[in-house]
Amino acid sequence: MSSKEAVLKHGWYLLKAKHREEIRARDNLEHQGFEAYCPLIQEKSVRSPLFPGYLFIRLGKKDLPSYHKIRSTRGIIQVVHFNRITQKLYNEGRLPKEDLRKLLPRPIPDGDQLIDQIEAFVWKHNGCIPDEKPATIRFKEGESVLYDNPLFQHLESTFVKGINMDRGIILIQFIESLRTDDGVKEQVVARKEIEVPLKDLQKVSEEG
Repeated sequence: MSSKEAVLKHGWYLLKAKHREEIRARDNLEHQGFEAYCPLIQEKSVRSPLFPGYLFIRLGKKDLPSYHKIRSTRGIIQVVHFNRITQKLYNEGRLPKEDLRKLLPRPIPDGDQLIDQIEAFVWKHNGCIPDEKPATIRFKEGESVLYDNPLFQHLESTFVKGINMDRGIILIQFIESLRTDDGVKEQVVARKEIEVPLKDLQKVSEEG
């Protein structure tokens, strides 16, 4: 198996952070374009990591070219691997160095569901919302989303920003198909930002 065939499976991964540098590590990862999450709980007047020394990052196959940057990010010690035997064989020189696929970490099983449960606990613990967490934290700026509305559900949508706990702004692109000598081509003829209920949005699966 060559390095060119190595891919990161889409999902949430666990990162080991330096002592008391979890938030710094999260911020540094986000500045590099990664989606990172460090759950913080309110303790008196201070917010502290729910899992000291750890945070989460969501990765997919598109992140493979940038994967090497994670370990060198300030505040990060390593990506947590659950295939320790493979790592040991590699460190002992008993695994071909070009076989990167076996060395890549695996995502947390049912990661999206786990993160949702953690977020719900954090928001309840912090007393921000009595029964549910805000939907805004489910979406990231620039993320592709589906809008459950008969007028727009077949149009390409991009999440722009959250306004409050329940509503956000998405960018709708109106695409027109044009016939040319080379065939049918699509081009964007208009763009419009609209305010929508967050409950009507759904993330577009990277592997879908």
